[in-house]
Amino acid sequence: MEKEKKLNIFEYSDYREFLRDFNDMKKRVNPSWSFGLWASKLGLNSISSITMIINGQRHAGKKIQASLINYFNFNSKESYYFEELVKIAKSSKNDPSLTILLLEQNEDLKSLREENTEQVDLFFNWKAHCIKELSQLKDFTPDGEWVEKKTNNLIKKDEANKLLSALLKNNFLEESEIGGKKTLVAVGAIHPTKEVTMDAAKAYHKGLMENSYEAINIDKNKRALHASTLSVLREDLPKAKELIREFQMKFSEEIEQNPADEVYQLNIQFFPLTDSD
Repeated sequence: MEKEKKLNIFEYSDYREFLRDFNDMKKRVNPSWSFGLWASKLGLNSISSITMIINGQRHAGKKIQASLINYFNFNSKESYYFEELVKIAKSSKNDPSLTILLLEQNEDLKSLREENTEQVDLFFNWKAHCIKELSQLKDFTPDGEWVEKKTNNLIKKDEANKLLSALLKNNFLEESEIGGKKTLVAVGAIHPTKEVTMDAAKAYHKGLMENSYEAINIDKNKRALHASTLSVLREDLPKAKELIREFQMKFSEEIEQNPADEVYQLNIQFFPLTDSD
């Protein structure tokens, strides 16, 4: 019989995947294991709370987070990381920049495997996210030539066709028929597997900032470019990052629409102009 083992929360970028893997492992180790038993150990009144979380029908609230953290006997760093995963999942969509922020804040993640899968490549590819968002436009056509024209040549035809195929293959887009016309529609959010690397994260941000550089040439009525230079206390840096992230989440929740007319990119950079070393 398989022996029970402690799963490493730092190997996960999706808290639900961690919970699912734990539940599967417990069932293999203990034939009498059930959601009812787990709910009882968590102090929950019914099994629906944990099953709905694992099935993606709801998110773990503060009380359930506390129960899970206590149940898994997480230390302070593990608890912080688990709570961060829940925050990311609760955002309007899985955004790579939130995972990148989490990567930068937690040294333990830097030891993750340095091998990217196709899902990670898609997750850290701004063009893949752009195409997925394009699928929510009223005039969307799942064709590389249409994508190239719609993005003003930012995404070339051949690359667009490859990304459309990869998104379809990994179930981030699915075939559908709308008004008698065959098309592709978005399914959930693009998410990574466990192999998340800093190199992929840096490449993702580099691509976004290159777009920002070119955006200066866009009609001023169609874009907003703002910047501030300010002096800060080092001790306030965690608070600053949290405020930026909260704004990013709220902005997405308030502004994003489906169906939509256009696809926009929101970039926020906060970095030092002085050297403290």
